[in-house]
Amino acid sequence: MTDNVSAKHIYLLSASDRFNYGDLLFPIVAKHELAKLDDYVFHNVATVDSNLTQYGALPTNSYKVLLNYKKLPPNATLLVAGGQVLNADWSRLLSFIKPFYFSIYQKYQGKKLEKLAKWLFGRNQVSFPFMPSAPGLLDKMKLIYHAVGGGIPRKAKYREEVSRSFKHAQYLSVRECDAQRVIKNNFGLNATLVPDSVMVLSDLYPKASLPRSLNKPYACVQFGFHKSQGKLEVVLNQLRKIYRQQGLAIGLLSIGNCAGHDDEMTVQWIKQNADFPVHVLPCQTIDQITSAIAHAEIYIGTSLHGVIVSMSYGNPFVAVNKQVKKVEAYTKAWAPEYLQGSIAFFRIAETTKQRLAAHIGYPDLIQQQKQMVRESFQRIHQIAAK
Repeated sequence: MTDNVSAKHIYLLSASDRFNYGDLLFPIVAKHELAKLDDYVFHNVATVDSNLTQYGALPTNSYKVLLNYKKLPPNATLLVAGGQVLNADWSRLLSFIKPFYFSIYQKYQGKKLEKLAKWLFGRNQVSFPFMPSAPGLLDKMKLIYHAVGGGIPRKAKYREEVSRSFKHAQYLSVRECDAQRVIKNNFGLNATLVPDSVMVLSDLYPKASLPRSLNKPYACVQFGFHKSQGKLEVVLNQLRKIYRQQGLAIGLLSIGNCAGHDDEMTVQWIKQNADFPVHVLPCQTIDQITSAIAHAEIYIGTSLHGVIVSMSYGNPFVAVNKQVKKVEAYTKAWAPEYLQGSIAFFRIAETTKQRLAAHIGYPDLIQQQKQMVRESFQRIHQIAAK
């Protein structure tokens, strides 16, 4: 290892302080890919200190590490490592960490709570944690945005603040066209369009290396509880049709295992109400979730990273709920044509049948997108190594 004085430091910034599958993958993938290119010292940063190593995640340091400017090493790089993080504010981000925080957010969300959260967790210096704008931070670090998604603030004073961050970035890349267009229209900046970095996951964890938990053909089914409220009876009826018409076992998976997502509540509801066999797929670790998606005949659900990991392994999928805009936008940018877009709940069985029949594989598209991700990491390396 290089001595600490001459070491090249990369701070990986993502929402990896809660057990939400996709968020935990960003720093893992970034560290894996960048470590192949140089002898970097990595620091994993999120909103709060966390240790989710029992789930296969990297521990995190709190955001305050970035705001202690005197202790930041010289010539360090801050990499916003991915996710739907643009325009995410403190109080909403923190609500996903603990059920207690989520209940407070549900009851008191608004200006006062946001002001308190910004003061407690961001030292009142950054309004949007994943759009770092504090002058002291920007003066000390090279800034990179990697394949991020999301929007921008509505208020002019906040747009001015994030404009400072975007314009300071030495590389600004987004994962879908909506974000690219908004940044161009509001700031005059040309963000590079790059697939989500998790697209390379099947190279980190080859399918053959992942043990199967269900030794029969199955549909991997995941529904965020808060994204599916009022629709669970419809989901159940659709899964019954898939079981009877397609002859697939129904494997229930929880991907969002944190407050505000609560996939486990959906799993339990379907298990308790199903009048046909269902199987609860293990989800205690990142590897178990990856295996459940990789070995499925088809993925059906509301999670963007359920979709992206399915794509990485070359599997068909059915994205459900048109209100989840990031899934709609991402699949239209990167998925094969027959898998694009999200569907309404009542069309799950019909679309599953159509997509299974249409599926012939898309290996060339997968390799092309993996190459784009690796070229993006190469560009990050060129900036960080200067």
